[in-house]
Amino acid sequence: MITCDKIMNNVPLTVRPTLGVRELAELFLTKSVESACVVDQESLVGVVTSMDLVFQEKQIHLPTFVHFLNGLLPLEPFSDRTRKELDKVAGATVAEIMTRRPVTVRPDTPVSEAATLMVERHLSILPVVENGRLLGAVTKPSLLRHYIEHS
Repeated sequence: MITCDKIMNNVPLTVRPTLGVRELAELFLTKSVESACVVDQESLVGVVTSMDLVFQEKQIHLPTFVHFLNGLLPLEPFSDRTRKELDKVAGATVAEIMTRRPVTVRPDTPVSEAATLMVERHLSILPVVENGRLLGAVTKPSLLRHYIEHS
């Protein structure tokens, strides 16, 4: 029986809860990953995925503008709601969009059990934790690598 500690990524991308969502998006792009473990003082506090970023970018109603004398004039004033939504999106942090108390596995969890969890719960990352400490993560690529090597 092959266990999660044999296939996990030993150095998963980790971010702090205070990281801005823009910086998170840039990290995902530069590292070519879709998920990260959120840690605070070496303890796992959540996970964040590219889909969390997509869901965070909710539609904001902006007033219609017209071009007048080399400038833009709003046809309607910014509402308090619009201002609050813009402020929230501009200053959002990982802590605001992450999944808290994520599903985790132990190092000795069978890979088949981890794969089942990921499929049934639509997870893209499964942190491997022991005694509250993050050891690594099982991801879709690590499962694919395992499948290729053992088929």
